[in-house]
Amino acid sequence: MKNDLQNLNQSLQEVQALNQLALAISSTTDLDQIINTIIDQATGLTGARQGSILLTKDETDSRFTTLIRVGKEKHESLIQKMCMVIAGWILKNEKPLLVNDILIDDRFKGLELLGYPVKAVLSVPIKARGEILGVLILHSQGEEKNFAENDLRLLNIIASQSAPVLQNASLLHKLKEENLHLKKEIERKYGFEEIVGRSETMEKVFKLLEKVIPTDVRVLIHGESGTGKELIARAIHYNGSRKDKRFVAIDCGALPENLLESELFGHEKGAFTNAMETKSGIFERANGGTIFLEEIENLEWSLQAKLLTVLEDKKIRRVGGSKDISVDFRLISASNDHIANKVQEGNFRPDLFYRLRGTELYLPPLRERKEDLLELAEHFLEIYNKSIKSKKKLSNEVKFYLRNYSWPGNIRELKFAVEEAAVKSVSDEIQVNNFSIDFRNTLANIEDNKDHKTLVEEERRHIEVVLNSVQFNKTRAAKILGIGLNTLYRKIDKYGIKNV
Repeated sequence: MKNDLQNLNQSLQEVQALNQLALAISSTTDLDQIINTIIDQATGLTGARQGSILLTKDETDSRFTTLIRVGKEKHESLIQKMCMVIAGWILKNEKPLLVNDILIDDRFKGLELLGYPVKAVLSVPIKARGEILGVLILHSQGEEKNFAENDLRLLNIIASQSAPVLQNASLLHKLKEENLHLKKEIERKYGFEEIVGRSETMEKVFKLLEKVIPTDVRVLIHGESGTGKELIARAIHYNGSRKDKRFVAIDCGALPENLLESELFGHEKGAFTNAMETKSGIFERANGGTIFLEEIENLEWSLQAKLLTVLEDKKIRRVGGSKDISVDFRLISASNDHIANKVQEGNFRPDLFYRLRGTELYLPPLRERKEDLLELAEHFLEIYNKSIKSKKKLSNEVKFYLRNYSWPGNIRELKFAVEEAAVKSVSDEIQVNNFSIDFRNTLANIEDNKDHKTLVEEERRHIEVVLNSVQFNKTRAAKILGIGLNTLYRKIDKYGIKNV
């Protein structure tokens, strides 16, 4: 009777301990905290001196990436090696281990030669959905505690309880590490060192960036298509105080007015046909972060008024909504055409223009920064070489033609041209005939034509060349040109370009 009561009390204590373990590990997502809690409960229930959990690197790799121990010993490094040996055996055999004198066990010959201060070992695999996530190991010096079958039963229960929680925590831990890595990569990608150019005009850009980045001032970037306006906008964001929040970019020339309004402000369910659910706009999604409005000069008059109200009140209202929503963001806008001309023509609100131009930044076209051209070309080629592990380089003849070409499509055209030539080149040295651009005819025309073409004429010619190269596929042409489809249609009408 007395033994029955003792067994009943022990069983109740075990159930309570297991219940406490389940509650403790399910109330947190911190991987280290979960592991320490598991080991603490396991050693307490079995009377083990120390415990370890080793998690496999992934589901197909038997290398271990995590080792957590309870208790400190002068033989800690030896115990760690022993745990790796035991875990390797568990992974290979996929079954538990209970041994009260591992130093004389034929399965682990050689351990006694290293003077391990451990004898009794209890270990089980931690499985989730048939896959081994790791190994749970308990150990003692033998004279303190010999393990029994009941200890093995308890450890198997602990492992099965812990497996799904450990799996979720491990995935979350991995996602957090990957997110941190991506953030660092983004910050590196949009750091100053990634903006190539040391010409005098670019030095002016860098100096201005150093002034505006620490502030929250609005920035209006001027520059032709392909000069890298979005790269600059991202550099401002990812080097500033809002870098941990979202950066959202939208091309004001790429969408018709009704769709653009919905993208900017969001809409309520039923606000218009096909509005099947409530949707937040970019002002809400970028709350606390940065919004980049490209081709801002193409914003319709009614949306200009709404944007002005948002800038003044820091509040938006979804399409079809009746409630004001407070928003906080930094605004960076960009214009391909000189927006001041639009203001003078009466096509852009002057009060909004003055709101946008907290600081104005001019990005020069490539023809105005020829000193940077070869550095940019080498930079794009280096990125390509790294992506396919090649060692391609530009021939001296190619460098000559690159320097002397007009590059109406600016940096975007240069990048595309270098990458395309690298793909076409069958040798490590890229030659002139690997480029789609006919450099020789272009140079000859420039030399023969005493009345050089104006920028407008050059733009018209470049659009025609791109349209013809894609059989007048306007969607593809707009993508290559780096402008919105609506903008391309306007320029086709403006220049009277026809498909012949």
